[in-house]
Amino acid sequence: MRSEFISMAAPLLENPMVSRLSMCTHHRNKNRLTHVKEVAWFSFLLGKKFSLDTTAIVRGSLLHDLFYYDWLREGPRLHGFRHPDISLKNARKVTELTPVEVDIIKKHMWPLTIIPPRYPESFVVCLVDTYCSARDYLDIK
Repeated sequence: MRSEFISMAAPLLENPMVSRLSMCTHHRNKNRLTHVKEVAWFSFLLGKKFSLDTTAIVRGSLLHDLFYYDWLREGPRLHGFRHPDISLKNARKVTELTPVEVDIIKKHMWPLTIIPPRYPESFVVCLVDTYCSARDYLDIK
């Protein structure tokens, strides 16, 4: 399964706009690229378990936090509400997106986004992103 994941992720991870995330701090001593890769991996595993579109899951996960400012110190007010649209705008510069991938990026902060995820793939990424973020702050292994 790891090789399948890597083959899905590699084209995006090789893109300079995505790899640049390694220079952005994110959660508690973690860079944003590490975060999106973790979200992509755990979401991929759940997607496999439930026979979902794992390609959309991996791609949407890798692009869900595609912004370049330190959200704790700069960027737009109400970051949690606004960064999904910023990430989507940046993701569209990187690649063409399917409707499922768009939904993953736009809704990954639900319930802050108010409108719930439309697809099960989006819901999986939303839950895994929340789990990974909480794990980072609570120092859960």
